[in-house]
Amino acid sequence: MILETQTIEYKREWNDKAKNTMLAFLNTDGGTLYIGIENDGSVYGIGNDIDLEMRRVATSFRDSVTPDATGFFKVEHEMREGKYIIIVTVERGVSIPYCYLSGGLVPQGVYVRVGGNTVMATREHIRRLIKDNSTEQFLDGLSFEQHLTFEYANKLFAKEEIKFGKEQKLSLGLLRTDGLYTNLALILSDQCPYSTKAAIFEGLSKAKFKDRKEFTGSLFKQMDDVHEYLTVYNRIHSTFEGLYRIDHPDYPEIALREAFINSIIHRDYSIEGSLLVNIFDDRVEFLSLGGAMPGVTHDLMLAGVSVTRNEKLAKTFYRLNIIEAYGTGIPRIFDAYVNESAKPEIPVIDGGFLIRIPNLNYNFSAITTSTATRTNSDRLAVLYEDTVFTKNDAADALGLSLNGAYKLLQNMVANEQLYAQKSGKQWTYSFTVNSFRNTSPKTSYPPQ
Repeated sequence: MILETQTIEYKREWNDKAKNTMLAFLNTDGGTLYIGIENDGSVYGIGNDIDLEMRRVATSFRDSVTPDATGFFKVEHEMREGKYIIIVTVERGVSIPYCYLSGGLVPQGVYVRVGGNTVMATREHIRRLIKDNSTEQFLDGLSFEQHLTFEYANKLFAKEEIKFGKEQKLSLGLLRTDGLYTNLALILSDQCPYSTKAAIFEGLSKAKFKDRKEFTGSLFKQMDDVHEYLTVYNRIHSTFEGLYRIDHPDYPEIALREAFINSIIHRDYSIEGSLLVNIFDDRVEFLSLGGAMPGVTHDLMLAGVSVTRNEKLAKTFYRLNIIEAYGTGIPRIFDAYVNESAKPEIPVIDGGFLIRIPNLNYNFSAITTSTATRTNSDRLAVLYEDTVFTKNDAADALGLSLNGAYKLLQNMVANEQLYAQKSGKQWTYSFTVNSFRNTSPKTSYPPQ
């Protein structure tokens, strides 16, 4: 007698437990189910109408499971000890996980084999089955969550006077032909598990928070909520030309809008995590997970060449007039700054896509001066690491005027990067106290 194993199971009769075993074989490594055999291997047998019983097994299983498992199981019969038994051979399916139509992708609807046992899959196991067995783009794949609602999406489609029923969900890729929702439906639903985190920082670094907020819900809702949030913090600076006031927002609205929408459309939703919007005094940064698509260079993006990671999401946004055409977002961002000295940036980073939008009302000349100062500081530190030097030495070494050298040294003393000491009528400088004969140097600004 062959013992029950991960791929062999005995059942006295056809019932729900036998059906669960077939489903488990389909989701695991396949197997053979013997109906009409006791657990101890003895033959119990099937009634005289073997053909009717075989049709009942095949029909009952095929009609209760999704996706369609036809072609992955075979029902046969044979005679043992003068009695009929049914042999059901099940192959591992190609659209795992398979589930009961009545249960869906929840533990009560999905079964797997563990050793010689048929067990309900845990939620984590179901997630893993979906991820490990998907050969599709992530958003085309089967959603783990099937109890979805579309209140926000319905309002948006209604506003645009576009139907959003079952037929449209099938056409857009939210529904599969078997009636199950895809991951595209998941992110557009009210149950979307992804969020956008926005933060406002004081200054140019992340050292100090001024405000932070997390936006959840349908991607459509996040899009509207984040846009409203950015609008509040897009300050207006005004100038006057004669009797007329001219308003200058910190950021062109089109640049903020296109940067965020681009981040939504092109992010990799197979990676868990939030889309980040960071607001600094001089810039706004949009960071989404997943880098640029292979072969798409910076120059190609500026030229409007678009290789979309999420084609059906982009198609939905286009249908709703959220985007005008594929590949126009990045060029529109740069066009908004065409007459400005400050320009948007798309720096290359590992595993992410970053768009940096500059604040048009920030004093960028101050940044340039600061950067130059830091560079000159480093050069002085190399040239005069252990020696005393003067303002004239610094001017000659850096190619600065005496006034420029004085301002640089004054800044460095104020920032405690440099020590200053008066030597006769002249001020001298050093990076270490011990370079001076007097070990208690004065650190007030020297006179020009």
